[in-house]
Amino acid sequence: MWWDEQLGSNGKSARGDLCVLPQTTPRQTPYGSRADNQRPPAQPPKDPWQWWWDQARLSAQAFLAGHIPSEIAIFGPVLDDDERGLLEADVDVSFFYGGTGQYARSDYFVVGRPAVMVGALAVNAAINRRRRIAAQRDAEPTWRDRQTAHLWSTTHRLIWDRGQGVESLAYCEITGFYPDLDTWTAVLATGDGYPPVRLQGPAVPLVALWTATAVLGERWAHDPRLAALLR
Repeated sequence: MWWDEQLGSNGKSARGDLCVLPQTTPRQTPYGSRADNQRPPAQPPKDPWQWWWDQARLSAQAFLAGHIPSEIAIFGPVLDDDERGLLEADVDVSFFYGGTGQYARSDYFVVGRPAVMVGALAVNAAINRRRRIAAQRDAEPTWRDRQTAHLWSTTHRLIWDRGQGVESLAYCEITGFYPDLDTWTAVLATGDGYPPVRLQGPAVPLVALWTATAVLGERWAHDPRLAALLR
């Protein structure tokens, strides 16, 4: 089975360059039908938040019991030969970074009576002060560029499309993993200068689950931030 081939003695593939789901002895059948749906049904659920939460809990408990997750077909992003789709959903994506802090100075000069010149200099100074304050605020790191994206989870990475081309984040590139199931949020950080990514939306608990199994290995089941999925 493709799942067995991905699981090596250290939780990586034979090539050693992939983070995949942790070492286990999976049962060679997918788990129950209710947890087989890793994408929303054709008829949108009345409560997508509850629907995705149920899928995340069922998937977490089934995976802990040794059942392999169901594979889904992914159309659009090109996957590696040994890469398999796990989940497809829409989520909100934003990035944490600051602006440049630069601004254009106003340096116009008025020739005329002293009173006119003093007034013009005061206006010019006020304009520059406002621009400087705005630039300083813009330089402060914050969550920016929030946009709904179509996201796929695979056995190797997260892929999303914000309408500007496909981007991806391999699990092995993740150096910080911060799920918050109470707010349906997961923050992912990398060590290569790429800004931290924040994912938000109904599907995030299940996205967080598959990400956790890849980046944490067997420790995912003992992560208190994911404990609600195993209750």
